[in-house]
Amino acid sequence: MTHASESIGILDLILSEHKYMRDEYEHFKSVDDTAELSPRVRDWIAYVALHGHKEEIAFYPKVEVYLKDEKKGGHHLIEHGIKEHRELEVELKKLAEQSTITWEQIRKAVAKLMHHLDEEETDIIEPLRSKLDQKLQLELAQQFIDAGRLASKKPHPEMSKNPEKAPRDNIDVGLAEKR
Repeated sequence: MTHASESIGILDLILSEHKYMRDEYEHFKSVDDTAELSPRVRDWIAYVALHGHKEEIAFYPKVEVYLKDEKKGGHHLIEHGIKEHRELEVELKKLAEQSTITWEQIRKAVAKLMHHLDEEETDIIEPLRSKLDQKLQLELAQQFIDAGRLASKKPHPEMSKNPEKAPRDNIDVGLAEKR
């Protein structure tokens, strides 16, 4: 069996997950029945939270050095990305804690998410296209996939915004939840 990382690099893997998040939101708009919408939104929350945690464990720490010559600087870009993850997780947590899913709260979470995805794709993903060779992209994709076994599927806005502490926080919280 072929692992996803053997055929897709980290940048395309992340973009494919971003596409899924966007597509799923578009699907929500077509669902009239709240009873059908609620479990699907809760699965989406878990997917979005897990994606962000995997980025903080296995992507951001590894690519910061390749972004050092970008206009905003690698450390600033990564720090900003983690800050946006925490802001998004505040909205995701509110949404997850609702007994009845409301469109108002979905829209708040989606607004934060879309802003973050657009910035990440423009400021981080695209500049990395010319800086990460295929071998490294494949290695990072495998590490990203592996991070999914460690990371939490729940939003944790209380975790560190510090790029040096966030990976360890993510692993500790994820492993504690899996015990």
